[in-house]
Amino acid sequence: MEIFEPVADGIFLLKTPFNGLWSGVYLIRRETNILIDSGASAETVDSTILPALKDLGMELRDLSYLLCTHTHGDHVGGHHRLRELANLPCGVFEGGTDKLRNPLKYSKLIRDSFPGYSPAPPAILNGVEPDFLLKDSDTIGPLELIHTPGHDTDTVCFLDRETRTLLTGDSIQGNGTVLQGCALYMNLPDYRKSIRNLQGKTISAIVTGHPYLPWNTPVLRAEKAADCLKDALEITDLYDTIIANAIQTGETDSAKLAEHLIRAIGGQMPEYLFLALHTITEHRKKQEKHPDRINTEK
Repeated sequence: MEIFEPVADGIFLLKTPFNGLWSGVYLIRRETNILIDSGASAETVDSTILPALKDLGMELRDLSYLLCTHTHGDHVGGHHRLRELANLPCGVFEGGTDKLRNPLKYSKLIRDSFPGYSPAPPAILNGVEPDFLLKDSDTIGPLELIHTPGHDTDTVCFLDRETRTLLTGDSIQGNGTVLQGCALYMNLPDYRKSIRNLQGKTISAIVTGHPYLPWNTPVLRAEKAADCLKDALEITDLYDTIIANAIQTGETDSAKLAEHLIRAIGGQMPEYLFLALHTITEHRKKQEKHPDRINTEK
């Protein structure tokens, strides 16, 4: 059985199953108990989250709030089930309100960008109506919300003000997971800006939302946390160089560019390229804007 593993004083990480990997659910267990993210489905709530809470001697009624790092299905797929089971106040970053109400619609939109390279959307992905909205720099319990767009427009991190632990969800991608093939971001300039913003914060540890490469661990402490942010920026520069060089040799097909990038970084070729194609699109925008320069947005 998966359990909530302690990562800092009063902070826990639960690795919920997701397509052969895991998607992280965070628990803050202090005077204010907060659950952040809910896994990919209602089944995940019943099979993984509830037993893990029980293992800590907790029930849903012990939780004060339900939050999320962003509204992708593997992070809010259990929200509806949790609200069915308990009157749990639900908050979301203001930019994710409509997506939380209808995450399946947005899941389809992400795939519709590259219909020939995308899997079918989930059969069921129910949304919820948020009880309250959060803005950048808002605090809730011991947490400060930091808006970190890039991976998507509504991506956020939560910084625990007591331990300076940063819960990042999908905000810091590295080279992505083995299922992605490479990092996934839908706005490259915002992604870089968000990482630089995090570099200006006092952070003792970073806890990611998936097993991101090249770190191979969800918890990076002290110098490793700083290196994680540095790595993430350098990886975007590497992607720039790889993609620019391929374009300069005459490659124009985005799918072939995605495959080339994944091979160049030693990634595992995914069954579907749609996530990598979002990233390729962002780098191509930059190359089209500055065809004779590389890494002009450092």
